[in-house]
Amino acid sequence: MGLEWYVDRIFKDFPAGVGIAVAVFLGILLLTWLLLPLWVLFIQWNTGKIRDELRNLVDLVEKRGWDDEKKIIRGSKD
Repeated sequence: MGLEWYVDRIFKDFPAGVGIAVAVFLGILLLTWLLLPLWVLFIQWNTGKIRDELRNLVDLVEKRGWDDEKKIIRGSKD
């Protein structure tokens, strides 16, 4: 009983429109099942990049804050 048997049974037991709809649905389901691991890996990779960019931005803002504080302190001593 291979895949051909199941497809043959779908088209024999159901009317043509329903058989086509079931075949399309199963095809979409199979495609989703095959692409889901790649999608999860992409989301994890992208989330890691976003996290790194946010860390860089926070570091930049903190550095700028320290530079601004040093300028204020230097300005008050003059």
